Amino acid sequence: MDSIEKKFDVIVIGAGSGGTMAACFGAKNGLDVCLVERKPKHLKPEKICGDAVGDEIFDFLKIPAPQGDELANNIKGAKLFAPDRTSSITMIDPKQTGYIVDRLKFGQRLLKEALDAGVKQFLDETIALDLLYKEKRVSGVKVRLKDGEKTELTSKIVIDASGLYSPLRKKIKSDLIEKDISKKDMILCYREIINFPARDEEIMDKDYITIILDQEKAPGGYIWYFPKGNHSINLGLGGYMHYKGKIKDFYRKNVFNEFVNSTNIEIVSSGGGVAPVRRPLWSCADDGIMFVGDSALQVNPLHGGGIDPSMRAGFYAALTAAGAIESGDYSIDKLWDYNHKVMTNFGAEFASLDLLRRVLQNMSNEDLNFGLKKNLLTASEILEISGTGGINLSLMDIASKAFSGIKRPNLLLDLNYLRLRMNEIADIYRKFPMDISKFEAWKKEVKTVYSKLKRMVIDIKN
Repeated sequence: MDSIEKKFDVIVIGAGSGGTMAACFGAKNGLDVCLVERKPKHLKPEKICGDAVGDEIFDFLKIPAPQGDELANNIKGAKLFAPDRTSSITMIDPKQTGYIVDRLKFGQRLLKEALDAGVKQFLDETIALDLLYKEKRVSGVKVRLKDGEKTELTSKIVIDASGLYSPLRKKIKSDLIEKDISKKDMILCYREIINFPARDEEIMDKDYITIILDQEKAPGGYIWYFPKGNHSINLGLGGYMHYKGKIKDFYRKNVFNEFVNSTNIEIVSSGGGVAPVRRPLWSCADDGIMFVGDSALQVNPLHGGGIDPSMRAGFYAALTAAGAIESGDYSIDKLWDYNHKVMTNFGAEFASLDLLRRVLQNMSNEDLNFGLKKNLLTASEILEISGTGGINLSLMDIASKAFSGIKRPNLLLDLNYLRLRMNEIADIYRKFPMDISKFEAWKKEVKTVYSKLKRMVIDIKN
């Protein structure tokens, strides 16, 4: 191929929502940025997700919200249903709800934002193979270009936004970065985008995304029903990784056959994939490198939504890179600020929701039906705990819950214990240390909370 530049301030791997924002704001901050993407420029996103993104991120980044043909539907919130679907909790969270987007058109717009901001070089159909090192610090990447040629690109900082199965994270020489992710912290998904003829009835509850917990129909995961307008839905199911090919069978039997009554439909796209559902990596950075989006496990553990946190993280990474390059220091000590921003912001929320996810995964359908019907755990409590790191129940609230849960006192005690642990871990995350020397002590505190919860989950299962 034609000669390319090979030396930059920042190399961003992956042109998804996180990578494009990292490249965009890196360029806006005067950095020489190279954006690398393995798919063609007019890329078609392959990630299997609900395509939902909240209002707040666009005000935060000061970029236009989805509109025109990139906007599929406006949504008011999310409804979390019990298995019997007779009760649900409704969550209105501006970080998670607002729009259902056409992922291709939305992704193309974010890419254009980055290129218009002044990205120095965009290499599509280019695969990142490995990291380069200089004096034990990441100093660039080895890539294979679209013509098959292998070459080396050097930089002061690398930002990896290449997804859950990031080859760079797996190959990094680091004691801080987790290379292997437990299958217990992922779910296997299958979904379809389905259009209905305009003359059919409108789809159900088009103002809300719907998540259904059901340990029999979607073991270890959930069913989702996301409206993409009056006559289109994003319908899918996620479950434990060990079900492998059975996930499609679960989807066909327990989701498609139940929610799709018409035979006159158009299946726009279908496919499977893997989504992380846990708190972010212990550390999302090391010397000369930062990880963004799925490569850093920056997703909502309750439903796997990752557009908002990846865009937010891309912005944080760009600001951190600009400050590090201005100072001439690209070590983890200087990049640690990125970790601090992630952990004290959505990291605290996601750590709290990770505890909730682990408990919900191990509750029986009977307990889920009872708990949601009796409001033993409400939407406002979930959002307050995860969003602010604390909740103070009045004596009336406590008495009301005790009365509601008297037929199942152990479940009430378990959920109250869960509230305490969610409070505890959110508070620990919001006190994430600015000093890296205190990181191991912080990590130990987090692990202690998980150990407490593990004992509770064992009790629930027994």
